[in-house]
Amino acid sequence: MTNTSETDQSMNVTVGGETGAAGLTPMNPDPTGTAEDSAVAGIAGIGIGAIAHEIGLTKDTLRVWERRYGFPQPLRSSGGERLYPQEQVTKLRLVKRLLDAGHRPSKVLPQSITQLQQLAEDSGVGQDAPDGELDRLVGLLRAGRYDDFRFELLRRATREGLARFVLDVAAPLSARVGNAWAAGTLQVYHEHLFSEALQVTLRSLMRPLSEALRGRGAHPRVVLTTLPGEAHGLGILMAEAMLALADCECMALGTQTPQQDIVDAVTAHEIEIVALSFSASMPVQAVVNGLTELRAVLPSEVAIWVGGSSPALRRKLPDGVLNVAGLGPIEDALAEWRHTAML
Repeated sequence: MTNTSETDQSMNVTVGGETGAAGLTPMNPDPTGTAEDSAVAGIAGIGIGAIAHEIGLTKDTLRVWERRYGFPQPLRSSGGERLYPQEQVTKLRLVKRLLDAGHRPSKVLPQSITQLQQLAEDSGVGQDAPDGELDRLVGLLRAGRYDDFRFELLRRATREGLARFVLDVAAPLSARVGNAWAAGTLQVYHEHLFSEALQVTLRSLMRPLSEALRGRGAHPRVVLTTLPGEAHGLGILMAEAMLALADCECMALGTQTPQQDIVDAVTAHEIEIVALSFSASMPVQAVVNGLTELRAVLPSEVAIWVGGSSPALRRKLPDGVLNVAGLGPIEDALAEWRHTAML
C-alpha cells in the first residue's frame, strides 16, 4: 500500500519527509542543559534526535559515520551537543535515499551533494515521471502561492473524481513534493502546507461516501493507522479513499496508535483488516519489530495489510502480513480477501 519520498501509487505513499519532512525543526534549548537533542541560542542547526527521527537513521548510525567517514560534521554547542547545519541535512536526505536504493555508506558519504545528486539521477533514485501539470502545482507551492495551490487541488479533484484524483494527482504529487524536499528545493514548511491542503481536499471528497457506507454492513471492516514512531499519514489517507470506493467500511484512527489501542478497536468493532503505512523515515528494525509484535497479539483471522516506502517492506514479512505494493493493487487484494472469506 507506498514511496513519497514518498511514486509508487500505493497504500504507502510518502510525502516530503512523508516524504519525510514533517516535524524536522530546530530543537529548543533544554532548560536543564542535559538533553542532547536541544539546540542552543545563537547556533544554527538541527538536533541529532530530530535528524534521526525524520530521516530514518539512528543516533548511533550518525555518530559512527562521523567517526568512520568524517561526515556528518556537526557543530557543537557550549555543552557539546551535536547540531547539524541545513546543508548537511540536505546531504543526509540524499544519502538515506541512495542507501535505500542499495548503495553503500562507504561509497556515498565521502561524495559532495552535487555528486550525490548526479548519482541519484544516474540510478533513477527519486526521479519524477514527466508531468507538466504536477510540476506547475509544485511550482505554486515553491513560490508561496498557497491560495492558488489549494484552488488548483480542489479544481482537479472536482473535475476528476476521487479515484482518479488519488491515483493521478495525490499520489504522484506527494512523491514530487517528497523528492523536492529531499533535494532541498522545498522546505519543511512547504511540506506541511502541502500536507494540510491535500488532507482537506481528500477528506472533503471522502466524507459523503464514508457517511453513506457507515452502518450498511459493508465488508471488510478496516482499521487504518500507523504505529508509534510513524507520523506520516497521507499514504494511509489515500488508501482509505481507495478502500471506501471499493465498499469497505473504514475506521481511521489517525497516526501513531499504540498497539493496545489497535487491538481494542479490532475487538470492539469486529475489524477484519488492519491497514498500516510505513514511510522511509521510520527505522527498518522498528517496522519489523512493530509488525511482529502486532501480529502476535491480533487474532489470526484478522489480516494485516501494509504499504509505503519503507525498505523494511521489501524483506520477508511475518506470516499473516500482506504487503500491498501500491494504491492500484488494493482492488485486487480486496477481491482475493473476499474470495477467501467465502470459502
